[in-house]
Amino acid sequence: MLKLFVSPMLVEVESLKEVLEQEDILCTIKNQQGSSLAGEVPFAEVFPELWVNDEDFPKAQEFLEHWRQAQPTEITAWTCSCGESHEKDFTSCWKCGTERKLD
Repeated sequence: MLKLFVSPMLVEVESLKEVLEQEDILCTIKNQQGSSLAGEVPFAEVFPELWVNDEDFPKAQEFLEHWRQAQPTEITAWTCSCGESHEKDFTSCWKCGTERKLD
């Protein structure tokens, strides 16, 4: 197995593991409980690590690169076609019921 990814945030490692497994790339997380050792050993040594099988490593590296480049879409306030203004959290117009269109 080869180490693919390290992060101080376990949720980030778990998220990547989930999407890689959807691509049929088997993974394992090491240091999942490592935060309990913080202060006892150097902090970088207890970060969660994502490991993949040797034969899946090139495919996983390529996927990781695309995953890193993906930018989340920023949702902002919007104005409905009927002219009503809405905050970013609303997905439809309260006045006419039109669904928000995301570009």
